[in-house]
Amino acid sequence: MHILSAILSGELQPEDPVVQSWLQEDPARAVLLEEPGQLRRVVEEWRLQQSFDTHGMWARITQDTAPAIVRHRPIRTLWRAAAAVLLLVAGAYWLMQRTGQNSPAADTLAAAQQKPAGNFAILQAGGKEVTLHGKDSSFMLGGNRVDVQNGHMQVAAEKPEQYTLRTPRGANYQVQLPDGSKAWLNAQSSISYPSVFTGVERAVTVTGEVYFEVAAKAEQPFVVHTGTQDITVLGTAFCVRRYEGEQQGLTTLVSGKVKVQTAGKDQVLQPGQQAVVSGNQLQVIQVDTEEFTSWKDGWIRFHNKPLTAILQTISRWYDIDIKADEQQLAGQYFTCYINKEQGLGECIQSLNNSTNQFSFLLQGPTITVTKK
Repeated sequence: MHILSAILSGELQPEDPVVQSWLQEDPARAVLLEEPGQLRRVVEEWRLQQSFDTHGMWARITQDTAPAIVRHRPIRTLWRAAAAVLLLVAGAYWLMQRTGQNSPAADTLAAAQQKPAGNFAILQAGGKEVTLHGKDSSFMLGGNRVDVQNGHMQVAAEKPEQYTLRTPRGANYQVQLPDGSKAWLNAQSSISYPSVFTGVERAVTVTGEVYFEVAAKAEQPFVVHTGTQDITVLGTAFCVRRYEGEQQGLTTLVSGKVKVQTAGKDQVLQPGQQAVVSGNQLQVIQVDTEEFTSWKDGWIRFHNKPLTAILQTISRWYDIDIKADEQQLAGQYFTCYINKEQGLGECIQSLNNSTNQFSFLLQGPTITVTKK
């Protein structure tokens, strides 16, 4: 099981000597490497301590893998490989019975396969709201036509109106603002903006985490309000993060120039710098901007970051609750890279592979974190 887990996590490659030796012990094991989806499910179910139905598992093996395997392997090899998988399943089931552990609820299986919802948001204006699923559409809201195309939206302004776009946990969305600027909303975030920018500045208000690519317009500065800081922009790409319940507000500059203001203090950022606002304090540090903007492209990238922050992000991305002892998590730092296309079970697998101090167990809609 250790070798199978290492192959899935990327610690071992099929061409590595230890894997080749393992394959030589029983050539039928090569079939498992040809069916990574089946292999992943077996290992996940073992690691997540889920209940096993050997008859159902046998049905899934024969249904899911037989057509692909028959073209490459003789029937005898297929039987041996399927038997090897069943042996792993039966062994895991026996182990759970010996240790007296209870099987999680049936919905844990479904939760392990779930992925972030992707393009999904709610648009509000004029006391009404419309749910956006990312599909191409056109409709009227707030007296203006709203066009949704290729997973992002924009308002074709005909009358002044205030719009608010918000994403729930597990979702993200892209919007084009009236001046041509673009904004990407991470999970559990929002942006409020007018259908037409009038006056001396282009002002928007955000919560959560939003990435901007701002259209240059020197005569009308772009201003972002977060509640604890104001960011003034002429033309640039940057990310703003200010989630409710978090002690710090972050502004990360990718290109261009911005000025961050808070509590009577202000600081101009250069590319690669980040403004950290905590209470009345404003600090500027140098960062790897990819770590703070890669979520826009579907990745979680944390380098030596608090475990609590990582779990909060996973909670938002996958719309899952976290159950943990905060005191045990304090002072724990992790480095991890998680693809948003991974199912939640794979995400938990990655966390389990990254530490020998904690275990992460998916139980229904909750991840339970315990110290080993």
